[in-house]
Parts: sequence; structure tokens; C-alpha cells
Amino acid sequence: MIRQCLAESNPGDPTMLDNHSGTGIIVGLCTRVTIEYCAATNNGWDMPRVGNGPVGIWAYEADSVVIQNCISYRNKTSKGGEDGGGFDLDGGVTNSIIQYCLSFENEGAGFGIFQYKGASLWRNNTVRFNISENDGRVSRAHAGIFIWNGSDDDAQFKDFYCYNNVIYNSDGNAIYFDEHSARTNFHYYNNIFVAKDNLVRGKFANDTFLGNNWWSLRGRFNINGQKDLDEWANLTGFEKRAGVLKGMSIDPRFENLTIPAIADPLQLSSFTKYRAPSESPLRSRGINLKAEVGIEIGGVDFNQNNVTPNGIGASF
Repeated sequence: MIRQCLAESNPGDPTMLDNHSGTGIIVGLCTRVTIEYCAATNNGWDMPRVGNGPVGIWAYEADSVVIQNCISYRNKTSKGGEDGGGFDLDGGVTNSIIQYCLSFENEGAGFGIFQYKGASLWRNNTVRFNISENDGRVSRAHAGIFIWNGSDDDAQFKDFYCYNNVIYNSDGNAIYFDEHSARTNFHYYNNIFVAKDNLVRGKFANDTFLGNNWWSLRGRFNINGQKDLDEWANLTGFEKRAGVLKGMSIDPRFENLTIPAIADPLQLSSFTKYRAPSESPLRSRGINLKAEVGIEIGGVDFNQNNVTPNGIGASF
């Protein structure tokens, strides 16, 4: 177990040009590891390599890793670098989870979902009840969630469950699917996706989107030029189940949007910036994941309150 650690200002090695350096906390070639109540910040600022880079807290070639109740913020990458993000489930990770974590103002994506060529099979991983705020400030993804598969083999990158997260990006996208992102069985349920304008960039595959709330700060809804949720759902089949629209496009009207982000993981349970208002339909119009798709979502939300079975977002 790695618990209550601070990884701060690891600059990276400016002489290393053939691999990344400057990570905060990393685990690999391991099984059954828990990382909790840790923080990573200002790492990777002297890593000049263009290509893969450092991340605040991440795992690779590992099984049954739990990253929970952690904060990763203001980590760095090189100009043109791909990483510098908050959290990452990378190549060869299986049966692992990131939950109840906060990522903000990282130069890379808040949550990297990556598979590199030559890695072991990536499968059965979950990102749930997390918050990403204004991540992807420098990297090519420019998004809260970054999906990439360097193997170009969808059989190597499969079974991903992303639910009850808040992805808020006032200067970029919510999700970026890289040109190389072949994947199988990727699911997005009951998330709140907020972006400056276009909510999603990149190539869609046979992903499942159900019960999500989509909100463009500039124009209510925009995904690759589609400006109406109903039209997009009818065109793509996303957000529809048995012909019924399950997604929404409403202003989430977060109760405490002026609250600054925090740096102490022990304060996460009281960080209510992205809590759904008491009368909001976000509290009741999502998918009941246990009843409808057989997913056990755990007993608590981001703030460690009793979970709302039909809630959309991370905090209620």
C-alpha cells in the first residue's frame, strides 16, 4: 500500500531522450496494490522529450490496482508531449480502478486510458466517481479523458467502464479519442461532460454511451458539429436504449462552482464544488447500473456519501 504520500516537483531528467521521466507515483509489474490519500503536483517540468511523458499517479503492467482518494494537479509535460496528466491506467493494466480522485489543471489529460504496443493485454478497468477540472492544458489531447491504443489492435484494449464522473473543461474537450484508439467494449454511463464547445474529438467506435449529461458552455450541445442531442442520438444510436433517449443536455448548475480546488486528499470528502443541486434531475434520471447492466457501483459517491443509484455525476 502507498498511503498519504506527496510526490512534488520531480523535474525529470533533461538528458534522457529515449523515454519518459519526472513521474510522481508509478507502480508496475505488480498485483494488488492500493494507492490512497496521496497527492502529486508539479512533476515533469524538465522532461524535454517529445512523445510519451510523465503522469502524476499511474500504473502499467499491473493487476488489481486501486487508486483512490487522491489528488493530482498541475503536473507538466514537454511542448508537444503526450502526457503530463493526472492519472493513468496504462499498458498491460487489468482489473484495476481509479475512484474518488480529483485531477485539475494538469498539462496532460486528467485520466489517461492507454495501451502501448508490446504491452500485455489491457482489460477490465474502471474509472468512477472522479472529477477532472480543466485538464489537458498543453498536450495534444486537450481534454479531460484521453483514449489511446498504440497497438492498433482492439483485442488488446478492451472492457473499460467509465461512470459517475464529472469532466469539466472550460478551455478544451471532455474526451479525446486518438486516431490510434482501436478498442472493444468501452462503456460510459452517468457521467457529466462539460466542455468549452466541442465535447468530444476523435473517432468513435462501438462504444456505449448511456445516461450521460452533455453540456457545451458555448452552445448547450456540440459533438463534432452536431448541435442537438436528439439528432446526434438518432444518427449514431448513442444515448439510446430500446429506442428511448437516456442521455441529457442540461446545464448542471453546480452548487459551488466558485470554490477553489484543493490540494489535501484528506479534504476530498468535503469538496462539494461539483455536487448536483438538490432539485436537479441529475440526481434521478441516470441509468440504474446494477439493475440495468449488472454493474456494482460501490456504496459511496465522491464525497463518501451514500451513493444515488440513478444519479448522474460524482457527487450528490
